[in-house]
Amino acid sequence: MIQAILSFQFELNQNESGDIEPDFNPIELIFVNKDFNVDDYSALIDISDIFGIFYQHSAGSFEVSKEFGNFQLSKLKKTPYQAWSYFMQEAGGVQTITILIFELDDELELFEDLIKQMGNKLHGFYKELVRAKKTKRLSAIEKANYDISNQLKLTQFHVDRLSNLDKLQKVGLIYKSKERLEILNSLRERPHSKMELKKKIELMNRDANIDILLEPFIELNLIRRDWIKGDERDKEKGIFKNQGEFLFLVKDITLSRVPNEHIIKLLTESENKLFYEYRKKMRKFIQTYKPNNQTIEETVKLANFLLNPDEYDFFNLMKTGFYPLEKIPKILSEWADREKILAELEELDIITILHGKKKKEWVVLFNDIQPLIFWPEYLLPRIRRKYKLKEITWEVAKKALDLLEVTYVEKIEL
Repeated sequence: MIQAILSFQFELNQNESGDIEPDFNPIELIFVNKDFNVDDYSALIDISDIFGIFYQHSAGSFEVSKEFGNFQLSKLKKTPYQAWSYFMQEAGGVQTITILIFELDDELELFEDLIKQMGNKLHGFYKELVRAKKTKRLSAIEKANYDISNQLKLTQFHVDRLSNLDKLQKVGLIYKSKERLEILNSLRERPHSKMELKKKIELMNRDANIDILLEPFIELNLIRRDWIKGDERDKEKGIFKNQGEFLFLVKDITLSRVPNEHIIKLLTESENKLFYEYRKKMRKFIQTYKPNNQTIEETVKLANFLLNPDEYDFFNLMKTGFYPLEKIPKILSEWADREKILAELEELDIITILHGKKKKEWVVLFNDIQPLIFWPEYLLPRIRRKYKLKEITWEVAKKALDLLEVTYVEKIEL
């Protein structure tokens, strides 16, 4: 859970004795955790950690004529938290830093796109604030501060939403993460010990937390966990080989595009030509679209869409009806680019533009997104082959086949 969003301007101030002291002047401080406030947040982030994050961002950037910005993930050293941070240096040398503080078990990679969108927006607002302060225009300073505050509050809102995903979005979580995709693909080949998977994932990302990565698999009932007794004792180490907690894939899952029955019913009842154009487009689409032939790249694109708060809000709106292009209800956040969202969803075959009377344009949900859950029959020959190749033990192979038999009749409702 996000704890706070802190925004500072770095300044070099002269004290009474004439010495120069570096300082961080607060621009906007938002505390989600009410145990902290503007007067006391040292237990959340120590000043030494703020300096540490700042110097990692700004190393080699002290050419005052250079304008740039960057992002960074950090584990705080003085307090039990971690952080996303965005640093910006103005062409004139003014430097600002925005720090979002999270608990240690939060999955920060999930928020990467959102943080980068925030940074792109803040870049312009910080520039406006710097210009306004130089010219001492009070109204411009107030507006820039207002825009910065709104953007940070909006980011907090979206972070909170991404911290409370529905089950469809949790499927997207599996496909959006390279580490989770590696787990899924590994378990599609054979059962793995948790320790084996942990080592494999840490080669991709040394900070990866295997327990956090496994959460959506467990919540969606895609895997089973069981303790397997070792087959022989290691003479040197005195421990059993091939012993420990193993992970078994019992259901596979992907994301599929399907027509939305409610929208089809509304179109047929509307008694206008929208339905006929929709039917013509849908027939053409289903002639070539086969969920089983959908590439990983396509599925990842659908996953990214499900985890974009504005696009997902718009998607849920479109499930309720169809709307004239110029009269779409305003449910998007203030900073969302409506035209960009429409274009991206149309490219994904999620929405389409239909033409009614007098060529009036209507936005219609073209395809719903649903999880496609299936029993991994392909695992049966793979498990036998892996056992013959001695990649898994008899105990692991037997447990895998037993679990597949037991879960064959299980139905998972999302």
